[in-house]
Amino acid sequence: MTNVMQGTSAEGPSWRVPWTQPEGAARASAVFRDRFGYEPTIVVSAPGRVNLIGEHTDYNGGMALPTVLEHRTFVAAAARGDETLRVASAHSASLSGPDAVVEVAYNAIAPNMPGWPAYVAGVLWALRSRGHNGPGLDIAIDSCVPIAAGLGSSAALEGATALAAKELWGLALTGEDASAQLAAACVKGERTVVGVPLGALDPYAVLLTEPGTALMLDFAESPPTALQQPLYFPEYGLCLLVIDTGTTHAHTDGRYAERVRECEAACAALGVESLREVADAPHALRRIEAIEDPIARHRARHVITEIERTRLVAAELSGTAPAHERFVTIGKALYRSHASLEVDYDVSSPELNAAVDAAFRAGALGARLVGGGFGGAAIALVRKTQAETTARHIAQGMVDAGFAAPTFLTV
Repeated sequence: MTNVMQGTSAEGPSWRVPWTQPEGAARASAVFRDRFGYEPTIVVSAPGRVNLIGEHTDYNGGMALPTVLEHRTFVAAAARGDETLRVASAHSASLSGPDAVVEVAYNAIAPNMPGWPAYVAGVLWALRSRGHNGPGLDIAIDSCVPIAAGLGSSAALEGATALAAKELWGLALTGEDASAQLAAACVKGERTVVGVPLGALDPYAVLLTEPGTALMLDFAESPPTALQQPLYFPEYGLCLLVIDTGTTHAHTDGRYAERVRECEAACAALGVESLREVADAPHALRRIEAIEDPIARHRARHVITEIERTRLVAAELSGTAPAHERFVTIGKALYRSHASLEVDYDVSSPELNAAVDAAFRAGALGARLVGGGFGGAAIALVRKTQAETTARHIAQGMVDAGFAAPTFLTV
């Protein structure tokens, strides 16, 4: 993966410009030739994602409403004559783990594999565990999805790896169900080989969401149900402004797993299997307030209210009330989501708070941190004609608060 910044100007905000498909394919193919000495057989790609609302709800049986970026991760690949994986990234030196070319035999892939290659190896391990066998692969990666920004860079890599294996292993998978099966393998690989108890949101988002839509994911069952939903933002002159604070996060540092355990503690206190059961029952918040442990109570309160906000935003997107009223309501839900993630879930950061505060002062309809938190990016719902001006005000606001100027992209 790579964290490329383009469109930088000393006189204005810095923008991350997505690569075209031919450009991304050429970049990944160049890495492949450089590292392996021959031409790849295929080049595939998967997008990053931005979650409109529904944060930390997936592993609690809740709902989420993600969409995808134009920014994508590209994988150039070819089959080998053995059962060995060789993987290389254009910018592996900037990631945790080894650089150059990493080589591992399929039968040596094991849980808690260190470094970034685990995201690739985990997908192949999971596919093989589901009975899909194929030859070894040479894989080269390049990407314009911002890394560790809460924008699904890991899921984009996993999704592209799964698509490459599907083609080169000749897997008889077609249609939406094929994408769902590949997403399930990505989830299993990350949870086992990478060793992070992530929810299922990101792989399903990057592999199932159609461009220009949001994907209403309901995790009450496994696999989750998925319903494409038009975003309607462009028709009304709006867009999502993504604010990358440049403060990276890592789900492997233990804080994400800690939130999972805290939610499990809340479930144990309530005598339920998942917090979704509480969200769907009468007097949900009253039940939450009865939890004695304050941390478990706060975590549960975020999940319950975030599920309510996700339902609200989905209803407003497809509603029939005047557009301005609906988008104002959606914007308020975004601000409330951020407050809940900051106070009840404790996953925000000074930089993310400064970005959201600056977006509010700049007139954004709504804003919140996006992704798992602990750093990364925020989003703001803004008028598209004012995106440049809003970005300039946000950048200046963050600099005035003592932080580095962020970079931006739009959805």
